[in-house]
Amino acid sequence: MEYRGHGFWARDGVLELWLSLLATEALKVANASAWLRATAAEWSQQAAAGLIGCVEPNLDARLPTPERVDVIVDIAQRVLAGLRQRGPVLPKDWLNSLGLGGPGARFTVDLPTDEVTSVAEAFIRLLHGELPWTASDSPILPA
Repeated sequence: MEYRGHGFWARDGVLELWLSLLATEALKVANASAWLRATAAEWSQQAAAGLIGCVEPNLDARLPTPERVDVIVDIAQRVLAGLRQRGPVLPKDWLNSLGLGGPGARFTVDLPTDEVTSVAEAFIRLLHGELPWTASDSPILPA
């Protein structure tokens, strides 16, 4: 995941989950603008396609203004809070109900919530310009 020259790596399944949750929350925004609906549609598609190594939210193209960044950060913070409320583990049955990862993809074990929240926190820091890494020198999250 990259934005304005900075970024981080994360496993596809976690990125797909994060994008799916962002998209779902974005579609709950009352009177969502066309760009937000289009962004949610693109992120939903990427989360469900099974792109193996090619999950790319196109943040530079989707978030060219501070106003758009603020909208997505607000959505991301709500999703992050919701993840924390789910407890320490995300059950595989719930994860599989989301239709992530392409045809036939399945979570075979529960996922520790902190694997997703660490990506969520890095995503928010990235959008705020607070992430020190470039995509080429970042650790794979969760580290």
